[in-house]
Amino acid sequence: MKIKSLTPFVILYSIVALIEMWGEWLFHGQGSTTVLFIAKPLLMPVLILFLWVNSKFKSSFDKLILLGLIFGWMGDILLMFNKENLFVFGLASFLICHLFYIAAFINNTKKSGYKLSFINKFVLALIPLFYLIVLYSYIFPHINSSQANRPFLIPVSVYALTIVTMSLFALWRIGSTNKWSAGFIIMGAFTFVVSDSLIAINKFVAPLTNANLLIMLTYCLAQIWIVIGTIQHHLKLKK
Repeated sequence: MKIKSLTPFVILYSIVALIEMWGEWLFHGQGSTTVLFIAKPLLMPVLILFLWVNSKFKSSFDKLILLGLIFGWMGDILLMFNKENLFVFGLASFLICHLFYIAAFINNTKKSGYKLSFINKFVLALIPLFYLIVLYSYIFPHINSSQANRPFLIPVSVYALTIVTMSLFALWRIGSTNKWSAGFIIMGAFTFVVSDSLIAINKFVAPLTNANLLIMLTYCLAQIWIVIGTIQHHLKLKK
């Protein structure tokens, strides 16, 4: 089974992503929202269509990834308005997105019947755990020392733990699927971690140069890599 319409969908998604980033630049540079509001809501529907063409959402793994994409789409729209009172709701949408991804990875691992040894799980867990400790140690003082940011302390802590857990279960899929599916989803998961880390640093530590472009670039890569990895899971390739 080949990935159907891979090139057309990658090209279409890339065009929409580039237009979205142009919209980000127009919005933050000139205050114009037209391009941004047209392009950003199209990103996840393109990926959902791509996944449907290749899977028809027949397996529970596909359906859980689909639900993750839907909540990612909701998060895109909520954060698109760039309003402080919508930030927590956008965060909650992406939190649910990651919970569905975690459920999908666990579902895949259980159904495969393959079990990583305890030592392998432990070694793989050191990577996201180390990242979480470093990132949290860096961001925590900035949130805790600001009266305005302090209400975000618990939501951000829960979110950080969740996304790192998502990357952990992506790593623990190794052996439960073919190497291409494992590789793409691991790349997607860790790129998602980087994207969300950039959001946190930009919001709570210090504004980053071209932050929105970097955030969207890593986010767009993360989501399409997760979708390609999901499709690759069904391909009969050697592990």
